[in-house]
Amino acid sequence: MNKRKRNIAQIQNDYQKQMEQQAQRLKRKRRGLLRRLTVFGVIVLMFAVLVTSALWSQSSSLKEKEEKKVALEKELKQLQTKQEDISDEIKKLKSKEYVLELARRDYYMSKKGEKIFDVGNKSD
Repeated sequence: MNKRKRNIAQIQNDYQKQMEQQAQRLKRKRRGLLRRLTVFGVIVLMFAVLVTSALWSQSSSLKEKEEKKVALEKELKQLQTKQEDISDEIKKLKSKEYVLELARRDYYMSKKGEKIFDVGNKSD
């Protein structure tokens, strides 16, 4: 088979020119649209990374503060218990009978005419 190169002259008319121009415009619009979408996507991605990092740091900070709060609440309960014990002791010390009992027990003081015998601790 003979393959011959044919030179066919194309007809240049207004309709064909308009179609070529329209195709070029569409091509440029698509390229511009692709660029805009790419820029918008990058901006959205950067915003998402920023928000995620902020949430991550806030959650870790919140966790640390909650742990500190639990520790402080535990310490507060201990201090309140200690304060109640001290308040009770103060009330008891205002009583003359309690002070006399302490003096007899801890300092071996006696009433008039009373003799004290130290028998030692029961655990000895």
